[in-house]
Amino acid sequence: MYSIILPTYNERDNLPLLVWMIDKYLGAANIQYEIVIVDDGSPDGTQEAAKQLAKIYSEDRIVLRPRPRKLGLGTAYLHGLKHAKGDHVILMDADLSHHPKFIPQMVAKMRSGSFDIVTGSRYEGEGCGVYGWDLRRKVISRVPIS
Repeated sequence: MYSIILPTYNERDNLPLLVWMIDKYLGAANIQYEIVIVDDGSPDGTQEAAKQLAKIYSEDRIVLRPRPRKLGLGTAYLHGLKHAKGDHVILMDADLSHHPKFIPQMVAKMRSGSFDIVTGSRYEGEGCGVYGWDLRRKVISRVPIS
């Protein structure tokens, strides 16, 4: 089983579409999964949307593990890892910048060899690029930080 960790902050509008796409692509590929939603106290109703999604898709499939306030992306992933039940973990952003249609390809790549890590890139192969990003974000994405 795969645990997909989705940190959220003000993603009420994106979350239903993202969960639907994950279910569509992983269901078609017969990949077992859970989605661990780590919400950092979003004031826009993200947690309520997640609760509704858990009712629709089941609480075994949609696992809400909220935090009281915005504590940062890295710690949100760590919080999600503590609650993940899967044998493998997928880290995604909930802002729709990571398209779920690529997950089955990444799972197939992992299964084709003895890979511990498989990662996607916006700049290689079928990567989605950086459409709509401002210059600052493009530079941050390209320039290695040491």
